[in-house]
Amino acid sequence: MLETVDADANRVTRLIAELLDISRIDSGRLEVRRQPVDIVAAVRHHVDAHVAAGAAAERFEVRVAGPLPALWADPDKVDQILGNLLENAVRHGEGTVTIDIGTSSSSPERGWTGTEVTVSDEGPGIPEESMSRVFTRFWRGSKRGGTGLGLYIVKGIVEAHGGSIRVGRAPGGGAEFRFILPVGTPAYLL
Repeated sequence: MLETVDADANRVTRLIAELLDISRIDSGRLEVRRQPVDIVAAVRHHVDAHVAAGAAAERFEVRVAGPLPALWADPDKVDQILGNLLENAVRHGEGTVTIDIGTSSSSPERGWTGTEVTVSDEGPGIPEESMSRVFTRFWRGSKRGGTGLGLYIVKGIVEAHGGSIRVGRAPGGGAEFRFILPVGTPAYLL
């Protein structure tokens, strides 16, 4: 009974935190406390947590492309992004969950390079007609749990960092989420 009460309390606490994050995102008051982040270590931490919770280690593939530039971001918010995307890939996807980490110069008009992280699975993916709604509040791709707030919050966190996120179809047919966070500490980030 205590385990059930603890699990329910954690669920309620998580829901309250999500609602507070939404309020901050909507009002433009989401605070980002930048410091150096080891994105590879953060990804591996989340993969290890899934394996410790019973997922097969073979289900995850982490690929790092070359040396990465210094990423200055809010480590707690980066954990929130990674936690949500990996949880969704494990819960709603199938097959291997692949996490690609690399450098992107996707925003030359803004004059920055970024750390790019792509999370993809081999499941059924997201229907084409739903892709435009994925980052809206209360969107749920299936009936398998979740509040429908996670991806809305992820988008808000990425954008609060000055980054971008998009959804698409993975090469294996599953869902693919790619986010880019600016690296370094340019003047506009201070």
